[in-house]
Amino acid sequence: MKTRFAFIVIIALLFSFILAYDIKAQGMTPVNINLIPTAETLGKGGYSFSSGMYPYSVDKDTVQPIKIDIGGFFKESHNVNVKSDIWLIPVRITYGISDRLDFMFGGTYSTGDTEKSVSDYYEIGDKGKVRVYPQSVLDGAMGMKYNIQKAEDKKPSLAFGGELQMGYTVDDALIDETLEDSFPFMAVLIYMSGSYDLNMINIHGGFGMFVSSKSVQTNERFNIPLQFGIEIPFGVFSAVVDFTSYRPYSGVGLKNIVSGGFRYDITQNASFNASFASVGGFTIGLTVGGKKREVPKPSPSAPSLF
Repeated sequence: MKTRFAFIVIIALLFSFILAYDIKAQGMTPVNINLIPTAETLGKGGYSFSSGMYPYSVDKDTVQPIKIDIGGFFKESHNVNVKSDIWLIPVRITYGISDRLDFMFGGTYSTGDTEKSVSDYYEIGDKGKVRVYPQSVLDGAMGMKYNIQKAEDKKPSLAFGGELQMGYTVDDALIDETLEDSFPFMAVLIYMSGSYDLNMINIHGGFGMFVSSKSVQTNERFNIPLQFGIEIPFGVFSAVVDFTSYRPYSGVGLKNIVSGGFRYDITQNASFNASFASVGGFTIGLTVGGKKREVPKPSPSAPSLF
């Protein structure tokens, strides 16, 4: 409740500044604001780096005994507990291949403990005898974003993107039968994003679909991330606020995140941004723009007497 109230106050203050100052944006158009992508690209030769930290925790027991693999020889039914108390650390590096196409690679790492445990493993009636299996949580990611329509003639900028994730995730659904080798996963995220410049503020939004091997096994099938964000320029600074209904890192979905922060235009082609999220944690990023083709403006026709 306090977190929601704090963000309402922040947004109210931002709009009050709009009424009080003559605002004019400077610097390059952002390719990301906090946690969501915009429809803009870096330009050929441009690059960006972003990272952050987000907390995640779960402590769950099976409702009834499940069959688990015992040494690779046979299976037995046991009660299993999964416990995770970690910080997810996503790292993303993006490079502008062309005027319209960006390529991204990186990964998500974690710090903290994730483990599965089986009580009374030898079935001797002693629940205090617990066997613990440490679990890895990390992934590698690669993706792209392609700008299909540039902003012109009061039309919004539009882009299509995707991301592939592979690695090990948290088995928070307790469906993995082999406890010794962590829980491997593969996932795909695709999205469509749009950006529109209203002079005083810039609006960004989009939607997508995220499907993973874990969601298929649990019959959840897929998630649909919805995204919305605004940026309010104050000269070389811009205040940014965004919302995403679902953000996956290493197969772990963080839900209904509101984040707020700022962007500082170091030069016309470079900017630094930082933000804090309602789930806890933060994001930082550095962006350097590349070369972009200028859209030629139509020259006025010569005056005529006829």
